[in-house]
Amino acid sequence: METKRYHPAILLFGIAKAIKAWIVPLVIVTVFNSADNWWGKYAGYIVLAIILLSIFHDVLKWFFEKYATDDDAFHLYSGIFTKSSRTVPYEKIQNVTKHKKLLHRLLGLSAIKFETGSQEQAVEFQVLRKEEADRLEQLTRQESVPTQEAAEIEEVLDEITAEAPQPKGKDRFIHFKPTKKELIKASFTSLSFLIIPPLLVSFLLKADIFFDWNDVRQYLPLLKVWWISGIGLLILIVLSMLIGMWRILQKYGNYELATDDNNIYIRTGLLDESSFSIRKNRVQGIEIAQPLLHRLLGLAKIKLITTGALDLSDDTEEINSLYPYFPLERAYTLLAEILPEYEVKRNMDKLEPKVLVYRMLQPSIIWLIVTITLFFWRPEVTGVEITWWIVAIVLFCFIELYRYLDFKHTRYLISENFFQIKSGAFTTTMFVTKRNKMIEIARMQNPLQRWLGLATITSINRAKPVLHNKIKDIPAIEAARFYAWFHQRTEDVRKQ
Repeated sequence: METKRYHPAILLFGIAKAIKAWIVPLVIVTVFNSADNWWGKYAGYIVLAIILLSIFHDVLKWFFEKYATDDDAFHLYSGIFTKSSRTVPYEKIQNVTKHKKLLHRLLGLSAIKFETGSQEQAVEFQVLRKEEADRLEQLTRQESVPTQEAAEIEEVLDEITAEAPQPKGKDRFIHFKPTKKELIKASFTSLSFLIIPPLLVSFLLKADIFFDWNDVRQYLPLLKVWWISGIGLLILIVLSMLIGMWRILQKYGNYELATDDNNIYIRTGLLDESSFSIRKNRVQGIEIAQPLLHRLLGLAKIKLITTGALDLSDDTEEINSLYPYFPLERAYTLLAEILPEYEVKRNMDKLEPKVLVYRMLQPSIIWLIVTITLFFWRPEVTGVEITWWIVAIVLFCFIELYRYLDFKHTRYLISENFFQIKSGAFTTTMFVTKRNKMIEIARMQNPLQRWLGLATITSINRAKPVLHNKIKDIPAIEAARFYAWFHQRTEDVRKQ
């Protein structure tokens, strides 16, 4: 088994990371530092020494840290002074995430992360040749390594069926790629263009760092000219729209959702490209979320619940979410295409009417704290004293509205093999999982629930962190049925 060093370009990435982390402190202590003490004289050298030590540490790591692969597992060797080794079998890999920053793409390199889904650290390669990354990914897709006898039998069968037409079950089928029209629509739906006004205000508040306001005041009367103000407002609107479109284009311009017989593939990112793949049978559940704006526009966000963290660095986002601007009906259709084994039901059981009364009459700790605080504090806003009882009434109405909407939207369904719940007030979330994907459940009753014949149930699924989904105030009979239903899970496991 041959051990390999990591790609030498990892040193270049280490240098870039060190400079990025310390360039601002270095500029501050060298350019803007006017102190006459010893710190003012030597601060620049200290920061520069830290940068050099960080780079030297990366060089040592490159010399001493290696990896190897065989037919069964990754073998990782690390440590400069204290040596350690780690073996991760391929069968423990739950999903694979690739990421290519702009520098990766310019050099023909890739970062790849193999998530085990357990408490152990993921197997991560920050810099690899694209061919090497593909080779490592392919190793984890092997079902099993055949014995010599099995390999000989398979070879004979291959010769017998060589002339027979081969099915294309392993070919990827692309389910979705956004069009230009869909990207433009998404840029408005995401409200990305609203990022400009707060940035502009923040810049104006700190503008005195870059120039003297006294030099600017002489031009302020020009703002009273209507056409100058109109042109400025138009430029601000156009700039906001263009930046909003660019943000969406950079994230979803290269988006692709595809599947084959066994796997789901997601690719996203224009300059910094990320890709994610997971076996269909490793998906722990589905989450369909509708924030308020999405609900008003009939859109939905779909997230695949997996057992691993799917970001490769602090700069990348999780990419196990599907394109977040699907029309709701299209989202349900797409789920049926990529995960036909998951059945998302539209008709679900509602909560009983007495639950609404029970919830509306519950005291609110938040309302009590805010009301008491305003009664004694009496704060002022722009010189006007806040009338505490008006704020208390408004807050009380808002809390009661929230409780009513949460009651209205809460649904649940316990079917033959699936558990499905929906909850939320302004943002609604539907969670669907299979019985054999749940690792634990909980059933709880407080005294009031016991008196009203209600209960709270919780499902627990593998994820990072472990995912808890709770639904409150369902009938106690249904909670008992859920408890008995889950204990039939052993039958599902045996069938696998």
